[in-house]
Amino acid sequence: MGFHQRIAVFCGSSAGTRPEYAAAASALGALIGAQGRTLVFGGCLDGLMAAVAKSAAAHGAAISSEFVRGLYGASDRLPGAQEYIYDNVRERKRGLISHCDACVALPGGFGTLDELTDVFAASQLGEIARPVGLLNVAGYYDGLLRFFDTMRAEGFLAPEWDRLYVTAETPERLLSLLDAQ
Repeated sequence: MGFHQRIAVFCGSSAGTRPEYAAAASALGALIGAQGRTLVFGGCLDGLMAAVAKSAAAHGAAISSEFVRGLYGASDRLPGAQEYIYDNVRERKRGLISHCDACVALPGGFGTLDELTDVFAASQLGEIARPVGLLNVAGYYDGLLRFFDTMRAEGFLAPEWDRLYVTAETPERLLSLLDAQ
């Protein structure tokens, strides 16, 4: 419980179909900066990744850019960011997780889901202790949360694992819930 300084944000390298996604990413970035936190992100300056990173930087956040060698170009370099370069996505994911105190998932695709489930599984096994927040913008994570209910009902997810994550519809509420963990 306490203030989580370094926030890893898992999200899409595309903007998605709803303008609310980019607005939430920008609002989260602004809040991370305004609260004096550090953004840890996947390094890409496209889509929601760009929205959160550029907003965080504009609001004074320290930035940790986690790159996969050869995957991103010079246009993905954010001035002033601490850069970490990995040989593959698996190593980058480990870097993201090791450089943060808490994780936030915005809307995204398979990569976002992979990062999220990796944190959940590693937490269950006691390998790490990182609270996770799902920023449920426009109900994006409703289907996943229903799937968690199905996993629980079918005996594959014990109720105690609900403590691994919190959900909220606004960045302010989500960071507050994460800090309470």
